[in-house]
Amino acid sequence: MQLVIDIGNTLIKSYVFEEDQQIDFAAEPITEWKSSLKEMLKRHAQIKMAMVADVNRSFSTELKVFLGKIKTLHCSMALKLPFKSLYDSNTPLGSDRIALLAACCLFYPKTNVLVIDLGSCITYDLMSADGVHHGGSISPGFGLRYRAMNSYSGTLPALDFHDVETPMGKSTEEAMHTGVYFGIVHEVEGMIKWYEAEIENLTVILTGGDAERLPKPFKNGIFAHSNFLAKGLNHILALNTNS
Repeated sequence: MQLVIDIGNTLIKSYVFEEDQQIDFAAEPITEWKSSLKEMLKRHAQIKMAMVADVNRSFSTELKVFLGKIKTLHCSMALKLPFKSLYDSNTPLGSDRIALLAACCLFYPKTNVLVIDLGSCITYDLMSADGVHHGGSISPGFGLRYRAMNSYSGTLPALDFHDVETPMGKSTEEAMHTGVYFGIVHEVEGMIKWYEAEIENLTVILTGGDAERLPKPFKNGIFAHSNFLAKGLNHILALNTNS
């Protein structure tokens, strides 16, 4: 039995796996991470190993102390991975992107894959059928775009996501909503179009908490299960404990 922890910029998600089957799950704001994790550890005292992906990097040391005797690995390029990467080793690949690429290896082996993760940031990563990660890109997600307009202007209000139907806003708030929504939709469409022109037989995977905000069905995309990243972390953990 093993524990997988995904620490994002706003949430901490904890999963318990029995080999490759998820048997428990909890999600909390990162400011309240101890309560749900403590209860999970009580429910599953048999946990011996843990894998942590921490893009927040604010309390990894405290988490290690909290987990106590549970052997804990932190997701990084230093571990044994199911793929090779051409990414610049001087700018390490984020743990969330590593986990998603591992999940692609697990569920889409020997396949050209573009995995798109829509979270606080939107990440794009290409892996070829021979298991090589060729790189990708990062751009602001929904929340960051809203906050940027509010923070770096004198008059634009603080808004949260709102569904829109047309790019033609008839007020400042509507214009901001349409700018964010259609900006991201057309960005993702444009990126997919570019990669499809470059790579034959490309499979596009859409994941992350904001993927559901894209229109469905989104052209040429497969919407991954919500635990796709966690499955990747569990796969990496198995590779580093069974070898």
